[in-house]
Amino acid sequence: MSISLKALLAASVAVIVAAPAFADNADGQISGDITFYTHFANFVDNGRWDDWVAEFEEKYPGTNVEVIAVSNYRREMPVRFASGDYGDVLNVLDNLPPDDYVNYYAPIGDLALRDTHQFVDRYTIDGEVYGYVYGVNAEAVVYNKAAFERAGITDVPTTKSELLAACVRLKDAGIVPFQINMGAGWPMQQWDKAALLFAGDGNYYEETLTQATPFAAENAYGQSIAFVQELFDAGCTEPDYTANNWDQSKSLMGAGEAGMWFLANWSVPQIIAAGEALGLENVGDDLGMFALPIDDSGTPAVLLNPDWALGVSANSDNIPTAKAWIEFLLTETDVSNEAGFIPGDTRIDPTMPQLVELFETDPATLESGTPSSAFKQAMADARLDFMTGTYIRDLVLAEDGDAALDDVNTRWATATGN
Repeated sequence: MSISLKALLAASVAVIVAAPAFADNADGQISGDITFYTHFANFVDNGRWDDWVAEFEEKYPGTNVEVIAVSNYRREMPVRFASGDYGDVLNVLDNLPPDDYVNYYAPIGDLALRDTHQFVDRYTIDGEVYGYVYGVNAEAVVYNKAAFERAGITDVPTTKSELLAACVRLKDAGIVPFQINMGAGWPMQQWDKAALLFAGDGNYYEETLTQATPFAAENAYGQSIAFVQELFDAGCTEPDYTANNWDQSKSLMGAGEAGMWFLANWSVPQIIAAGEALGLENVGDDLGMFALPIDDSGTPAVLLNPDWALGVSANSDNIPTAKAWIEFLLTETDVSNEAGFIPGDTRIDPTMPQLVELFETDPATLESGTPSSAFKQAMADARLDFMTGTYIRDLVLAEDGDAALDDVNTRWATATGN
């Protein structure tokens, strides 16, 4: 995916830079039409986007927001980038090198939320801000308490040995122990993130630029991949690993037919919605979170990672209204809490009980650093789809795992000159 993304974006630079369109609403008036591309299709289904759009249009008469849900954002939006037509408000693509933000997004550092928002530095290039995050994710294990109870598990695991033992108990009880959603692909990006936990360093990605073999067994990336490989080889993951069963996996978690997955807090509201769609009640009461135990130290840490950021298209012809929409969403609606985040705006408290449970034990936290343009370029040059998941899936499924890792390390060494 990284190679095709790079090609698409390179092809589109000339289109975008040559013909920016800022004219229609250049006087700064908040009015007129904007198009908003979102990955939150669930808020289309449950009507929340309709609610927030109505509130915005009431606040700013004469505005009209068209919401378009995109099912596979990382794959579909680069195609729109290549055409030059990608709406007015959209996510800042997380596999786009930050130095390229200026080519595709308008600067929005004049918004007041710059002073109250988390992770602003991540989207600041040469003093210009190009994005504001919906919220912050605590990357941890989401689990179903009812499933644990049926399997006879009385305490959440705090060591890797306890986690594997819990998987065995769940499997013996006829419950899918640990869903990884390999068939969907993109959830495998979690093991890109887990590498930071194994390194104990939020800036580990940058360290890999000086390593010839970051995917070797003794290094953090290799340890992360080995961890999910062990779960898969032990039969702890879902039996169907070829089909995209993402929607089904949420229902299984909500119904207690699956026990755990390693995804962030944003996934909890989606599980609840899936369970309620099955007619289940009080689904959220059965859901909890705990830190992923990567070893037997008994002191697992929680990785804090920003979720998608919202930006304004450099091709927007209604930048004032686009900026007003972003500020309205992030400061005057409950979109961040509805999505299950720690809100990006520090003035808004998180409300999700599962986050309260996660942090009441006062776990160590590790803040994810910003992957640099050099790192993202190295991943692309090595043909590794960073934060998209396919290359990790391929490694887990490889018939000869050692040979597959050797190949990845060779490509990495070539890409970085190590």
